[in-house]
Amino acid sequence: MSFNDDKDLRRYIILDHYENPKHFVKDLKKIDKSYSSYNNNSPSCIDNITAYVKTNKGKVADVKLHGEGCAIATSSSDIMASLVVNKTKAEANKIIDNYLSMIDEKKFNEDKLGELYVFSNVSRQVNRINCAKVGIVAIKEALNDEKK
Repeated sequence: MSFNDDKDLRRYIILDHYENPKHFVKDLKKIDKSYSSYNNNSPSCIDNITAYVKTNKGKVADVKLHGEGCAIATSSSDIMASLVVNKTKAEANKIIDNYLSMIDEKKFNEDKLGELYVFSNVSRQVNRINCAKVGIVAIKEALNDEKK
């Protein structure tokens, strides 16, 4: 079954990652200097997310997120964080770029997105596009920080 066929499933996935995010932390003491970070915020709403990415031997070892976001911003960031952990930097960038292509209505590979595909209709609501990108861009920038 496609996520497009079941609006209740889409809603459940988004709300589950919004209400129970696995990668958002409140205590910044859990983030040490081995993490690269990047803060991104939306110019049009409250979304303000900082991504902290730890790499080890060329792979994403951990992603932590901190900040405030709507359901779309929080859930998309949380799902992406889960997808890129244990991937090489190149693999993680491919996943992120594929997702951003989908949001920007460019050619993308649905099979590589997993649960992120629930956001495939976001571009229909122009005011939600930034929401769907804010945390993802933060993850990408932290991942590609020149310190690593």
